[in-house]
Amino acid sequence: MKSIFNTKTKRGKNGGDFAVSGTISFLMILLLAVLAVVLGWGAQMKPPTHVPATYRPDLETNTIGVYLRPGNVLGPALQPMVDAGARWTRLTINWNSIEPELTEPPSYRWAYTDAVVQASVGAGIDAIMKLGVNAAWAADSFCGPIHVENRDDFQRYLRDIVTRYGAPPYNVRLWEIYNEPDSVFGSQGYCFGTRGELYADALKLAYTAIKEADSDALVLFGGISYDFFTSEGGQFDPEFLDDALAAGAGPYFDIFAFHYYPAFAERWDAFGPGVIGKTTYLRQELGRYGLDKPMAITEVGRPTRAPEPEAHLYNEASTARFVAPALVQSRIAELAPVIWFIAADGSDTLPYEYGLLDFDYEPKQPYWAYRAVMPALQGADYGGELAVVGTGHAYRFVHPQQTAIVAWADVGEAELALKTPRVLQVDRWGNRQWLEDGGEMDLDQSIDGAMRLSITQDPVVFWLP
Repeated sequence: MKSIFNTKTKRGKNGGDFAVSGTISFLMILLLAVLAVVLGWGAQMKPPTHVPATYRPDLETNTIGVYLRPGNVLGPALQPMVDAGARWTRLTINWNSIEPELTEPPSYRWAYTDAVVQASVGAGIDAIMKLGVNAAWAADSFCGPIHVENRDDFQRYLRDIVTRYGAPPYNVRLWEIYNEPDSVFGSQGYCFGTRGELYADALKLAYTAIKEADSDALVLFGGISYDFFTSEGGQFDPEFLDDALAAGAGPYFDIFAFHYYPAFAERWDAFGPGVIGKTTYLRQELGRYGLDKPMAITEVGRPTRAPEPEAHLYNEASTARFVAPALVQSRIAELAPVIWFIAADGSDTLPYEYGLLDFDYEPKQPYWAYRAVMPALQGADYGGELAVVGTGHAYRFVHPQQTAIVAWADVGEAELALKTPRVLQVDRWGNRQWLEDGGEMDLDQSIDGAMRLSITQDPVVFWLP
């Protein structure tokens, strides 16, 4: 299995963490008090609208969200993500800002983080709280080992933040222990790359403290890159995961998290398509250590713009075509939560631009693709793959009163047969069109209770009556 380290690929994502920034521009949103009932289609048969929950949603169905910087939560990026149906986000909790000095008793600065988490949860978007930005007095880097003399302070801090944000009105239950801890160098400093055994130790410290404060909390193994390895000129340690698991990390996390970017897709193709391939490989890796853990993908994305020599590879249209397959594959692979990277463009990811929204918070093509496919995936049960004529894919997602089929061709065009007299088609822009048996879009041109439909590389959602 180590042969995966020999594939040379280009990096399409820089592995930095995000410092808390921005100013409060929104009033804190009041926590919703009552779950709304999800209505079926009315006379005009519209796709279902999923109303945000006041507590944490069902991890088996309402799984998909988007990465929001703290400043985005308090700015104009939040509402478009709510409108698109995001149910989760991943927020950095900045220890260095909350406790910039070690005092006795502790003197925490909660106000900014309170506002961010309250705004997110109040909008119906539950938060994975990502531990990051270590206090400068407690560690040598934002995401590396804690000084031996400050280990008790680290655990005290964790107990206090979990006690605070695990209670109403925040109700946070998911805690991720650092971002890309397999990093050796980068914008977040030297993490745990080449010293996986120290990450196992940090994970044990964190897990113990978090569970002491909230036995119902779930601890995530920090989302690893597991790509762009140092052996390829990258910044991630290919031996990190093995080292951490060999050092005994297994009992000290509830969910295993990783990241996926298609720049490295060829590495995983032997194990399955796209996200499924990397998930399959990592499940096998965990299995070698006797572990069978739920898995999450805390970053999945693709830039719409990149520097040379990669500039020709990325644009809005090609990334918009990636959105639906990536999210569908994440659902099929039973990953939860699934966090799209990222809500809006920002200087911290330059020279790559990953946002669903641009720097002025205007929607880009991937935003409309994300918004178009989300009603099909959120709140649905996966119903299996349908046969396609040609090179393409079609997957069924079953809702209480409707069924959605998400389909696309890998190259050129493919053909999908559906036994229905009519179907509502939603394209990647969100445009809706009724297609009728025997109509101009039915390839067999006969009224026979079935339809043959053309699908292209632009993913489409078909809603069955």
